[in-house]
Amino acid sequence: MQSDMPQRVWLSCRVALRVLVWMGLTAGTGPALSAPIVRQVIGTLNHKATMTIIGTGFGSKTKAAPVVWDDATAGTLSAKWDGAWPNLLPGYNTNYFSPMRGINPPHSHDTRYIAGAHAASTGAYSGYNVIFFKNIPLQPFPFYIYASWYQRADDHWTFSGDNNLKTFAYSNCCSPYEMPNNWYAAYGPPHPGSTTDSAQWVINDDGSSMQNPDTNAHSFWWNAAVNPMAGKWSKVEIAVRVTNQTDGYVKVWENGQPVVNYAGATDKYPGTQRTIGIGGYARAQGFSSNWRYFDDAYVDTTLSRVVLADKPVLSQATIIENQIPSAWSDGSITATVNLGQFAQGQTAFLIVVDSSGTPSAIGLAVTAGGTIATPNPPTSISVH
Repeated sequence: MQSDMPQRVWLSCRVALRVLVWMGLTAGTGPALSAPIVRQVIGTLNHKATMTIIGTGFGSKTKAAPVVWDDATAGTLSAKWDGAWPNLLPGYNTNYFSPMRGINPPHSHDTRYIAGAHAASTGAYSGYNVIFFKNIPLQPFPFYIYASWYQRADDHWTFSGDNNLKTFAYSNCCSPYEMPNNWYAAYGPPHPGSTTDSAQWVINDDGSSMQNPDTNAHSFWWNAAVNPMAGKWSKVEIAVRVTNQTDGYVKVWENGQPVVNYAGATDKYPGTQRTIGIGGYARAQGFSSNWRYFDDAYVDTTLSRVVLADKPVLSQATIIENQIPSAWSDGSITATVNLGQFAQGQTAFLIVVDSSGTPSAIGLAVTAGGTIATPNPPTSISVH
């Protein structure tokens, strides 16, 4: 009996390892056991169709839908947001617009976008800012914010002053810049002063909530940015661990590439509500050409989400499109398909991100517009 025990143990371990490999895990180098695994997608991946995602490790999401999803199809901006600036500048107020001034949406699945202009310099509501924002209740620390959106500036942008330009705001309620109780993401300095200038991401605040340098001894100045005046759309994602302690963070990705990784406190403000704003202040005010454009704005108070990506590993993707969940359990998610930049017939990868921000190790390959079949399990796996 004793002589065959090592063999039995080895065979049991070998079987267990085969199961782990089929689940998408590898010994020693793979993700944690709780990483989401997508096994099957039921439905046809047409834009705005409904799909059901089957798998494990999705976790729970109290409210399946995001706080805001805005692809510019609502009747009014106020149906989605608590405010937008400018709102006292007739003809230039931030609102939904059909394509104008030679600017098309970032992909063919949208027919409108959100836009506004810095066409005057007469105040926060009438030229200083082009921004739309949502108020949320302050949750017990720590909690999380995830937001993403497409953005660009007008092709005929007039540069002026030091060209200060902000693109995301976090603030004490109930407006984007409740100084000194706010921080923001912006460009520079140096700020891009032409359509061909390089640009740089910066995180800064108007008080003392954030740390400079941060807990990793990094300054507020971060990686290179896509110049928003360079004549093309870019996709921005931001994830925030909101806390008054030093274990908070702000992470920003642009077209899937990490550009900001601040570590430190993110909220030492009073009050019981907060404001999240997309867009922001610009120094170049008073020019009718200074329109800013946004699309596919997604805001949530959890990191849990579903995406279509152009690579099976999320960190390698350059196209990332958020799907819009309507029901969420640990093993099943129902969502509305958002193809975004993906064209009919193009291969994409379905990835689930859990509440800790951990994505599926490998996304499930799907076809835009295609009917999804259950993947076949491997017939033989060798483990060494």
